[in-house]
Amino acid sequence: MKHKTLKTIGKTKNNQDFDVLPMFPLDKPSRLQVKETTFNTYDYKLFGEITEVDDYFDLIDALNYASPDDEFIIRIHSGGGLLGTADVIINAIQNTPARVHGHIESLCGSASTIIFLNCHTYSISPRAEFFVHTASSGTIGKEHENYASIMFDRKRVHKMVRDAYEGLLTDQEIDNVLKGQDYYFDADELGERLETYTEFQQKKFEAELEAFQKEQEDAIEGSASTKPKKKKILPS
Repeated sequence: MKHKTLKTIGKTKNNQDFDVLPMFPLDKPSRLQVKETTFNTYDYKLFGEITEVDDYFDLIDALNYASPDDEFIIRIHSGGGLLGTADVIINAIQNTPARVHGHIESLCGSASTIIFLNCHTYSISPRAEFFVHTASSGTIGKEHENYASIMFDRKRVHKMVRDAYEGLLTDQEIDNVLKGQDYYFDADELGERLETYTEFQQKKFEAELEAFQKEQEDAIEGSASTKPKKKKILPS
């Protein structure tokens, strides 16, 4: 069961709602300007198997139409499910201007781990469980169709696993996952790895930002140094 909770900020509540009265004399102009703002806090339960994408339209639409002041808390108790659905949720998390916080209530495995790692901030319960494995799939069709599908899925899954767990798992551990080994972490082990993962992602972001800025500077310098060629006037 999934739901969201909307909280509106704007009035103080003490037995009943009331407006705050000004504390300055009414016959003098005020130098204080008050801007009333509201923001939404969404509390979403990602519980059970991750099923078809249309079961998550409420979360996806809320992320897509959120404002920069909005906040999301995604509470996870899931052993995974459909990778395609997880991809759509991850895309919404990556593109929303709001702040998204992932919290593991108890179980977090397979596809739900990738959703968790794509949240902007994290927290875990004292009895959290986190497990990583490679994808499971199957195809039905002609032999050559099965072969083409399996080879495509293998390439896609290998890239996904390396992108998802880089910084959380070592390179050797990622290779082991792709060979079929499963990894299980309790709250203490996961907490230590999340610290390393957060540092890794921060350094990666800074390096990508620096490379982008350098590319932009080079492009500006290149356009500035390119001068139009003068036309030659031939003698008559």
